[in-house]
Amino acid sequence: MSSSTSKTPAITPRQTMRGHTGDVRHVVHLPGGRQIITCSFDGSLRLWDLKSGTQIGEDWRDENDGVWCMALSPNGEIVASGGFDGKVRLWDVETRKVIAKWEGHTEAVWALCWSADGERVASGSRDGTARVWDVKTGQNILTIKTGHEWVRAVTYSPDSSKLATGG
Repeated sequence: MSSSTSKTPAITPRQTMRGHTGDVRHVVHLPGGRQIITCSFDGSLRLWDLKSGTQIGEDWRDENDGVWCMALSPNGEIVASGGFDGKVRLWDVETRKVIAKWEGHTEAVWALCWSADGERVASGSRDGTARVWDVKTGQNILTIKTGHEWVRAVTYSPDSSKLATGG
């Protein structure tokens, strides 16, 4: 089909959520399809109702300046977030509180990914490393010097046997 005869359908937003005071960097859908979580350079995560477009509860905050990325655990119960301060935080979705804080990167955390079984989190940083964390112990079990100046993407293979990075 040539481009002169094909038409791209126009899509209009169903909801526009307003509240963050900095750039929104990432969005995850919660199981059930009725809520999303956003993270922003304003240092917060926010829970939203998709039907009404309104924020649910208060902002989720810790002492960090900005949240660059986040990833939802496979069971939908925990959000990992990465910030300008180089820390990875785990948030309990139900309580909206930090339940773990991992230190190791020396620069901002720009990318996160959960293993399929939910036992590991991979993080990528502006420091050029990717790290693998054990969720139960909070230990950094692997540090990869990627050769990238910055690690902007990390992803596990479907069986979690491989980790790919992009810089």
